[in-house]
Amino acid sequence: MENNIKLSHMSHWKTVPYKQIYNFRDFYYEDKSNNCYYMDWDRILRYHKATGYDGIEIAPWDLGEILGLFGTPQEYTAFAKDHGIEISGMFHGCDDSHIASKHDEVVAAGKAAVDTLKAFGGTHLNTCPGNNFYGNGPLDEDGLKNIASCLNEIGEYAEASGIKIGIHNEFFCVSNKLNHRKLIDMTDPRYVHYCLDTAQIVLMGDDLIDFYDTYKDRICTFHWKDTADIAVADEIRYAQDVEICDDGHRWFWEPGEGVLPMKELWKHVADHGFKGWVTVEDDGAPDYLAAMALSSYYIKQELGKIYK
Repeated sequence: MENNIKLSHMSHWKTVPYKQIYNFRDFYYEDKSNNCYYMDWDRILRYHKATGYDGIEIAPWDLGEILGLFGTPQEYTAFAKDHGIEISGMFHGCDDSHIASKHDEVVAAGKAAVDTLKAFGGTHLNTCPGNNFYGNGPLDEDGLKNIASCLNEIGEYAEASGIKIGIHNEFFCVSNKLNHRKLIDMTDPRYVHYCLDTAQIVLMGDDLIDFYDTYKDRICTFHWKDTADIAVADEIRYAQDVEICDDGHRWFWEPGEGVLPMKELWKHVADHGFKGWVTVEDDGAPDYLAAMALSSYYIKQELGKIYK
């Protein structure tokens, strides 16, 4: 599998206040807990490499903190490279893309995200195609056309920079169950690709295997995670802040800990001959390091038997 798949991990560490802690023992004695193990990028990147990842996907909400510590994207990239880690990509949200009057503003923000990712050396801009459904849906035909127009323009700019934008839908997104495939078909396949989030598609109510088989030629990368929830009800998907409601429910699980047909899908991926980055997302896990290790083990040991 190592010859075909490069494994990356999405950065969900939230606050990492230090670049590198040199007086580690002193930090430990501050509260004698494990907090000091998650406070510097030196150790975070070591965990990535130790648990089998060669890449990290960064998030825009982390950029202020990262650049505050490292100064420039290039300095962060060089630091990660010293740990054997590449920047695989970055997440981006095309907020307000369904609103015609916001077109220029949305495209400018998308192009800026492309430029930022290029400075980090990444290749995948995984792009949510719009806001939450709550307060914005349902979309009409013009709304879909507006999103597609923004994605096409950003995608063409990205392609010229050696970057692929991949639609990454959320199960609560304004582009939802009834029109998500229609949106994909409205975009230009030369410039707009797809980042398949294995859990989000199923939560939204689509069939994972059929979706992959239909759009496998558009898929440029993956967000790989599991779920135990199939086709959640409209009143949940369309509710406010459903993914971040703090009620203890986990929408996402480590691969193999949910109910998705992971091995069947991986067989289809192998048959199609996909090669490239696969990013694991462990958002919502109570212990990120344990989740990283479990996810890596399942992909390399269980799925690795399928796709060598």
